[in-house]
Amino acid sequence: MKRRTKRRSLATPDLTPLIDVVFLLLIFFMLVTTFDKYSGFKLELPKGGVVSETSVNVYELVIDKDENYFLLVDKVSNPITLETMGEKLKSVDEITVSADKNLKYEVIVKAIGTLKNSGVNKVELNFNE
Repeated sequence: MKRRTKRRSLATPDLTPLIDVVFLLLIFFMLVTTFDKYSGFKLELPKGGVVSETSVNVYELVIDKDENYFLLVDKVSNPITLETMGEKLKSVDEITVSADKNLKYEVIVKAIGTLKNSGVNKVELNFNE
């Protein structure tokens, strides 16, 4: 009598469902992700080096946590509004913006936009606690 030897078949998993899920995830992330090249604003970082004082007056715009604006000129504080800021700072070339660190970025960006529209070329940011 001959003995029959059973052939063992190798079990191979079906990869079709796995590939389908991977493609569905790829399509999902491609549809959900958006790339908007116009959503940012141009930011020039300082190069470093020697700082020279070219202007006599040092201007600083302070924004507190209650969204109140104060203009410091040579450490003398004056309250100011966003609407009148453009007129008062037309001759200023450089200003420092000091803001509360818990303030919304929208407020800071509006202030920087107003400063840029009034002709300020250099804006420095400081965040206070």
